[in-house]
Amino acid sequence: MRHFLLGALAASSLLSGCRGGESELPPIHLIHNMDTQEKGKAYRRDTSGLFADGRVMRLPVDGTVAQGQLNEDDVKFRGVNAEGNPTHEFPADLKAREGGLDVLAERGAARYAIYCAPCHGQDGGGNGKVTQRTDADAKFQVPPPSLKDDRIKEMLAGKIFAAITYGVNNGNMGSYASQVPVEDRWAIVAHIRKNIQGGVEYETQGGPAIQVDKTVASVVMGEAIYKGKYDAKFAACSACHTLDGNKLVGPTFKGIWGRNEKTNAGDVLVDAAYVEESILQPMAKVVEGYPPAMPPYAFNDVELESINLFLQQQK
Repeated sequence: MRHFLLGALAASSLLSGCRGGESELPPIHLIHNMDTQEKGKAYRRDTSGLFADGRVMRLPVDGTVAQGQLNEDDVKFRGVNAEGNPTHEFPADLKAREGGLDVLAERGAARYAIYCAPCHGQDGGGNGKVTQRTDADAKFQVPPPSLKDDRIKEMLAGKIFAAITYGVNNGNMGSYASQVPVEDRWAIVAHIRKNIQGGVEYETQGGPAIQVDKTVASVVMGEAIYKGKYDAKFAACSACHTLDGNKLVGPTFKGIWGRNEKTNAGDVLVDAAYVEESILQPMAKVVEGYPPAMPPYAFNDVELESINLFLQQQK
C-alpha cells in the first residue's frame, strides 16, 4: 500500500509539473496526433489538394456578409437617405435611446476632444494646436474651417458624417473611419450641433434645398456645386472661394470671369477652358499668392459647363 501511495504521489507530481511549470526540457506530448494532424493555416500552401490554386485562405463566397456586418441602414452607415443624398436626419436607433441626442452629444464631446480638436480647436474655431505649427512641413496649405461658420451650420448632418467617414479634399482631411466607430461619428456630429454651433437644430434642413436636373447644364446646378448641396462626394467650392471679393484659401469668384490671372505658368485669361483645367488639373496653373492646395475633381461635362455658367453670373 505504501509503495502504491508513493507511486501515485510521484505520478501526480509529474503531471502537475506539466501544467504551468517552467522547464528547459522539450514539452511532453501525450497525444501525438493532436500535434501532427493535417490542417490548413492562413498564408500557408494547401497540402490537402482540396483547393485547385493551392491556397488555404479563401475569399468569402460571393453574396455573403459576415454576421453583424450587413450595415443595411444607409442613414446610419453612409449618412445618406433613400435617394442617395446626404441626410439631415440622425439614425433612428440613436434617437430612440434613453436621453436621445443630448446624451449622444455628451459622448461626442469626448470623442471630438481626441480626434477633432487638434485641428479644429476645442471650441471648433479652426485654431487647434496643429494649426499653430510654423515649420514648413507641418503648416496647413488649406486650414481647417471654423465649425461655427454659417456654411457648416447649414451643412446637413449626413454631410458632416461623410466628412469624418471618407475625409475631404482628397486627403487634406483624411478618413477617420478606422479610428472612430460609426456611432461615435454620429456622436461627434451631435456634439458639433449642440455644443459648438449652439442654437442650431440637430436635424437642420440646411436651408432651402436646391432642386437640380442633373442631365442639363444650368446656373442652378453650378450654385448647388458651389454650396456643396449637389453631391455628397464633392466638397463645397465655398470652403475656399468667396463670392464677395474677400480672400480665402483660393481666389474669390467675384468678377472672375474674363479676368486675367497671374499664375506660375504666366498670365491666363479666365474662360471655360481655364476653369475646366483648374478643376481637372489644378496644379497646371496655380494663381500667384495662393497655395498649390486644390485637389482635382472628376466633374463630368454637364457639371463643368454648369460651374462656368455660375461663374459668369458673379459680377
